[in-house]
Amino acid sequence: MDEVIWIELLSRHREHVVRQRVGADMLTLGRAWDNDIVLDDAHVAAHHLRIARDADGRWIAEDLGSINGLHVEGERRAQTRIVLAPGTIVRMGHTQLRLHRGSDTVAPELPLRHARSPWPAALACCALVLALAVLELWLGETGEPKLVRYLTGVLALAAVALLWTSAWAAISRLFAGHARFGTHLLIASAGLLAYSLYDPLGEFGAFALSWTALARCAYVSAWIALGATCFAHLCALSRKRLPLKAIAVAALVALGIGTQSLKLSEWRANYGQPAMLQRLAPPWLRIARAEEPGVFFAGSRDLQAGIDTARADEPAGDDAGSDDD
Repeated sequence: MDEVIWIELLSRHREHVVRQRVGADMLTLGRAWDNDIVLDDAHVAAHHLRIARDADGRWIAEDLGSINGLHVEGERRAQTRIVLAPGTIVRMGHTQLRLHRGSDTVAPELPLRHARSPWPAALACCALVLALAVLELWLGETGEPKLVRYLTGVLALAAVALLWTSAWAAISRLFAGHARFGTHLLIASAGLLAYSLYDPLGEFGAFALSWTALARCAYVSAWIALGATCFAHLCALSRKRLPLKAIAVAALVALGIGTQSLKLSEWRANYGQPAMLQRLAPPWLRIARAEEPGVFFAGSRDLQAGIDTARADEPAGDDAGSDDD
């Protein structure tokens, strides 16, 4: 008695397109109309592939002399004979296929779950980000507030977020088959919200606790937030190869932090330490204990002594020997 098998044709995203039930020990596939399964693929030969069962009961895929040959998924080298083990995907031209026996087990039934829409959370995050942006602009006001300044800042931030989300949605549509605009908007707005919260909190900590590193390393948090956001976008595209994605994102973040650290180091060497705080804060926000006046003035005297020593030194370079000319 012939064993019943199923030939499953797959799309480029591994989604099944056609499932054909076969009850014979041999079948052929190709573009010609006399095949058992006719394929609509210009890169497939008229008679491209034969699938038959050998004496041991194994199903074998054999190339019938095509130009493009047969390939196991993930391998570049063409093969003339492939054993169709469970889960093996064979590619010919742009067509992928997989064989299933009637006795193959299937995954357990999944319970129905109603996925929550990402839109409420995404819109809430967007509203918080815009509110924080408006608050940041208001706190930085030194003159009469003007509506155009607030509108320009908010619209620019919204445009950047929409462009970023649209790009990831297009990539998701291309590689995963679904745009998932709401999911990518939630990820982008959550990343923006995380950094928008860190920026004022880091500045507050730098002033209140005298931890200047919180403000000095704000760019590090920005790169980390960007890397985490990109990794979340990649996870939304596919859950496959997560360690490789994490390594790639971490390498890019490390490269960005290292490059910016070198630039800041060069800036400090040429122009000195930049200002840590962007705005003045009221004294009552200060938590760290104030420095004793004697310690402060002693440090000032040490600083003045170093400056006086530097002024007394002869300048190095070509100007030092100009008096000899």
